[in-house]
Amino acid sequence: MSIKKFISAPLTLAVLRIVLGVIFVFASYSKIMNPIHFKAVVAEYQILPDSIVPLVAIILPWVEFLCGSMLILNIYTQSNALIVLVVLCAFTFGIVNNFMRGLIHDCGCFEFLGGWFGIKEDISFVQIIRDLIFILLVLPILFYGSNVFLWKKLLINALKDQWKEDLT
Repeated sequence: MSIKKFISAPLTLAVLRIVLGVIFVFASYSKIMNPIHFKAVVAEYQILPDSIVPLVAIILPWVEFLCGSMLILNIYTQSNALIVLVVLCAFTFGIVNNFMRGLIHDCGCFEFLGGWFGIKEDISFVQIIRDLIFILLVLPILFYGSNVFLWKKLLINALKDQWKEDLT
């Protein structure tokens, strides 16, 4: 089996969608539940103007949650994969930028790890590699995923089957 056939296989795409979707939903949870803390984390990156940090701290976790949920549910997967790719590129840029400037602080990526397991995730080379792996995992979904609303596709197929039965 060629690499292209493997990464474009429905099972591979389903596993990637669900894994990335769950990761994004989990990552969004603590940010949604504690926007004040996430605002402080976003401000620590020292990349955005102070005036838009609160807006980003409120909107970004919901984007993560919605895109993750829609990936899990197989709803407009290519569009959501594109949004996830842009978000991951922005995260990676922010982490690399701060890492190179020596600004080591809370990554803000998976805050629930700290609450559940006592793991603190500071900016490091590990987070850069992790985000690059996530970027590689989202690419097959972007290139080979469906951009059709799953339930609409199921309804159309059901109607086609019914129409074929009516003709015979």
